[in-house]
Amino acid sequence: MEDIIFERDYHEEHERQNKNNPAFQIFDRAVNGTFFKDFNDAMDTIPKVIVPEDKANYEYLLNRCDELAHRLGGKVRGIVDFHHWSANIDVTLPFFEFGSPDELEFMKEVSEKADYLLFEPEKDGKMRMHIMVNYFEELMTEEHKGYLRYDAIMNDPVLASMLQMPELPPDVLEIAQRMNTTLDRFEAETDADRTTVFKAVLENMMKQDEENQTLEFMADRMEQLLEMYLNGEPEE
Repeated sequence: MEDIIFERDYHEEHERQNKNNPAFQIFDRAVNGTFFKDFNDAMDTIPKVIVPEDKANYEYLLNRCDELAHRLGGKVRGIVDFHHWSANIDVTLPFFEFGSPDELEFMKEVSEKADYLLFEPEKDGKMRMHIMVNYFEELMTEEHKGYLRYDAIMNDPVLASMLQMPELPPDVLEIAQRMNTTLDRFEAETDADRTTVFKAVLENMMKQDEENQTLEFMADRMEQLLEMYLNGEPEE
């Protein structure tokens, strides 16, 4: 009986499709333009909290990766980065092999507990496994995050044109500016930092009815809270 062989090479087809694929062109512009830097810079200013479940996932995977590196004579590095708000694990080995039930279970755990996984070759011929866990969460509404994403896109005219982005309504721009101005005043005129203020206002908003969970509500609450501080009523 002859061997059953299945073989395909899609490299040239993939390259050809990517060159003519609008989605690939947009992604390429987002990566190589200003979008990611502008959006990440804006997100860095938003208060963050540690997500307990993600923290537990990171610590569990780091322990498992340490066991893997020790068993196969490799190298492991884990970092919870409070400057770039990320949690990453890198494992470098001569090779990766997942053949035993425990090894296959480990890969299943990575797929369940990690938010990103990458295998790539190193210059010295070894292989690196990179794992990313979200770990942090921004204290903000989806509406606010959407505004920051929109603003970062509009800062790149080419990307905005490719996405055919409509102009943001002036009232939304005004509300976002009000929030930034109020937070700046908190830090300049009171002893309260913008992270504490933003968290307090966000928690207050989440207790309201759904129709009040908007940027406008947050802007109003921030201004009210600022007046209370300036009038000597911080405890209330």
